[in-house]
Amino acid sequence: LAMDKKYQVNWHHRVIGQKLMEATKRVKNNQRARIILEIPPRFGKSELATIKFPAWLLGNYPDMQFIVSSYSGDLAKDFGAKTRDLMAGQEYQELFSTRLKKDTKAKSKWMTNEGGSYTAVGVGGSITGRGGNVLIIDDPLKNREEAESELIRNKIWSWYTSTAYTRLEKEAAIIIILTRWHLDDLAGRVLEAEKQGAEHWEVVSFPAISEKGE
Repeated sequence: LAMDKKYQVNWHHRVIGQKLMEATKRVKNNQRARIILEIPPRFGKSELATIKFPAWLLGNYPDMQFIVSSYSGDLAKDFGAKTRDLMAGQEYQELFSTRLKKDTKAKSKWMTNEGGSYTAVGVGGSITGRGGNVLIIDDPLKNREEAESELIRNKIWSWYTSTAYTRLEKEAAIIIILTRWHLDDLAGRVLEAEKQGAEHWEVVSFPAISEKGE
């Protein structure tokens, strides 16, 4: 709130914020965190979890390594630019001592003076350089049309398993934020893998129409 006076917080934002704080604690305690946030479009998921959360975390832990991805490289770069500009603002710098390294301020890749980093990439793109303590995948599918394509779903899964996952530190946080367009999307596949004995995921679901009196 102090970083953005215009931001209006609803109850579901507080739940998401709490889950992000729990993930932060786990990473700092050398434990893995795996979270899926299932939220419809236009409910503020990207603004909170993909833009403001990295700024807050780097403010408190300026050596953290972030990788942020979305269905297009341009959108991922926009996320990176918004987080970067937030951290360069007066309100932010009154709260935190973290500063951006002057010679690395591109939209898609920038660093802090303390060695932290932020890399933005489209799903399917290459990730070079440092590893990541936190991987945020925000809407790997653009819309239902893409979701209906098995070819696209397979490409996303291949990129996740062979590229994104391999760039992570041993004890890292992975946060998948998405609208569930298809049961066989990225969230569906990691949850299916969990049934086969893979790592456990915590699912936080906010359907557009309330089902359980959330």
